[in-house]
This record gives sequence, C-alpha cells and structure tokens, in this order.
Amino acid sequence: MARTTRMPVTALLGANMFFSGVSYAATIPYATLVGVDTLGFSPAWFATIMSTGAILGTFVSLGLGYLSDKLRDRRLLVFITALAGIVAHGLIYVWPTQLAFAVSMALIIPIAGACYGQGFGYVRVYYLTHRPDRADFMVTALRTVFTLAWIIVPPLAGWVAAEFSIFDVYLASSLSYAGIAIIFALLIADSATAVQMPMPVRAEGASRLSVFALRPGTLAGLVGLIVMTGAMRLLTLTVSLFIVVDLGGTVTDVGLYAGITAATEAPFMLLLAYLTTRLTKETLLALAGLVMAVFIGAISQLTSVTALFWLLALNGLGTAALMSVNISYVQDAIKGRVGLSTSLMDVVAIAANLLGAAAFGLLASGGDYRFALTVAAGVSVIGAAIMGGGNLSRLGRPRVAATG
Repeated sequence: MARTTRMPVTALLGANMFFSGVSYAATIPYATLVGVDTLGFSPAWFATIMSTGAILGTFVSLGLGYLSDKLRDRRLLVFITALAGIVAHGLIYVWPTQLAFAVSMALIIPIAGACYGQGFGYVRVYYLTHRPDRADFMVTALRTVFTLAWIIVPPLAGWVAAEFSIFDVYLASSLSYAGIAIIFALLIADSATAVQMPMPVRAEGASRLSVFALRPGTLAGLVGLIVMTGAMRLLTLTVSLFIVVDLGGTVTDVGLYAGITAATEAPFMLLLAYLTTRLTKETLLALAGLVMAVFIGAISQLTSVTALFWLLALNGLGTAALMSVNISYVQDAIKGRVGLSTSLMDVVAIAANLLGAAAFGLLASGGDYRFALTVAAGVSVIGAAIMGGGNLSRLGRPRVAATG
C-alpha cells in the first residue's frame, strides 16, 4: 500500500511543469537569434550543433529511461538532469561565446533535455501508485501547466531580450532549472514520495528482449503518431511563410497565430484530460489527426489572415491532443517500463521533425506553400488511419478489466 505524505505533491509537480515550460519557452524562440545573429555562427554550423544535440539527446533519453526503471529512486534522475540544465544555460549566460554555446547545446543540453521526460515519468508512476484511476487525467492536466508557460513567457522574454540582453533569456531558463532541482530535492527528502513500478516478469522460456516488446497495435500507434506529428511539423515550417507570402500578412500576424493557438490549447487540454476517462487514447489521437487534417486543409484554401484566425480553435484542439494525450499513450507502450516508454517521446519527436523537415524541403522549395499545406493535411489523415486501423479493437470507450 502506498505511504501517505503531508507534502503538497500535486502543487509541487504543477510548479515543476511550469518551470519546465519556462526553460523551453524562454529560449527556443531565440536560439537562432543568439546562435546566428548574435554569436555569428553560420546557419550550417548552427544546424550542425543543434542536430548533434538532438541525436545525442535521443540516446541519452533512451539510456536514462531504461535506467529510471531499474533504479529504486527515479526522483534522483530528474534532479540530476535539472542540474545539467542549470549548468548548460548558465554557461551561455555567464560566458556568451561560440564555444560555450556549442558545448552547451551539443553536449550538456542533451542531458538537461531528458528532465522533461523524466519529470513526466515520475508523474505517471506517482499517480499510478497513489491514484491509478486519475493517472491519465493528471498527466494531461499537468501538461496544461506546461502550455501555460508557453502563453505567458515568450512575450516577457521578448521584452527582456529587447530592453536588456538577449542572453538574459538563458538566465531565466537556468533559474527555472534551479526551481525544478529544488522541487525534487524537497521530494527526495520525503521518503513517502519515492515510487517505482514493479519490473515486468519474463515468461518462462522467453527471451530477455520479450520484456521490451511492443504489441503490434502499439507499434502501429507510434508510427501513426510520428506521421501525424510530422504533418504538424510541416504545418509549423510552412504556415509563417504562407501567412506572409500568400495571405499578405505580417510578422506580427505570425506571432498572433502562435499566441492564439497556444491560448486555445490550454482549455482544450483540460477538456481532453476529462475525455481520457471516457474515450481511449487511441480514439482521441486518431480524432486529433482528423481535426488537424480539416484545419490544415481548410487554411490551404484561404485568402485572408482574418479567416485563418477564426479557424485557430481547430488547430488548438488538434495540437492539444497530439501534445498531451500522446504522453500517457507513449508511457503505456512498454508494459511495466514507464521510464523507458516515456523516453520514446523523444524518439517520436525527432522522427517527426525529420519527416516534417524533409517534406518541407521537398514540397516548399518552389514557393508553393498552399500545395505543401494540402499535402500536410493528407499526411495527417494517413497518420490517423494508421493509428485507428492498427487499434480497431481499442477504439471507443475504455474497456473495464474483468474482476473476480
């Protein structure tokens, strides 16, 4: 039976998710400005540094995910990765040079980047231990807090960068990682918050790899998730150019597009947290792919920015599902190994990024952004079909396990 604690764990985990959101929202929009415009990297070198960090981060995330399921205390990994974040972004702030930026983004951030996934891994195991009936709801609800940081922080970070120094955004991120480290230091001090899932038992005569097996439906679901998220990445890469070139909009309109979408995501994430108790995750994700297809297909036919803004609720709904429900879905991928399963989020993200970037390079090189968006809509439908077709028996309401 799980031990009780007087510590406000949910409030602390909510603060952790907000700080995690700040660490991303304060820096990601300005990475190119810092690396290329301020420090003087060529676009090719900048891309090489960021790609190196992303690839190394995938292996680090998978390794830490495997380790987190073996350790008796998974809280320690979150604490260590938060310390790496303090060092990585603190180094850029204290020593704003090309070398510091390269070392930080290519070698240290891959460790710090696992803080997000490891944090959600702990959230999942904690609520499976204490409130298993609310585990999916809490994962989605806490992801909403992460989104709130994306609504609040970018305008503030932009003001700080303009009024003071662009490197101050890395100070904000470093301090946010410090907040995460303090939260998990407090949790570590309370033995009642130490949780771990029992290791899966290998069937007699089965190979060692059997405990890492993915059922065919789950594998199909992960592929579908990669395809749908890849369509979203293609949308993200194309839509700003589409707004300015095809719709006659401005850079301010691009910012409004991002801000309105983020603002609509938050309430939809709360709705989805409720819906996870009424519909299976496979159903919600397949529907999200179709919603995104409708949105992308519709905007590809528009002729004004104003009309685009009226459709952003669809974008918020689809994005909210693909960015929140996907977490608990991926965490269930490998039975009994929440940490390793959670690290698959990074694998899905990188595969989707590569798919979206390749599609953008192929489809948008001639400047036909409407066609690129039309293809993105079709790709999203394909992803939804893969998710639904591979999990027909799981569509609809969740099945209640028989007892007795």
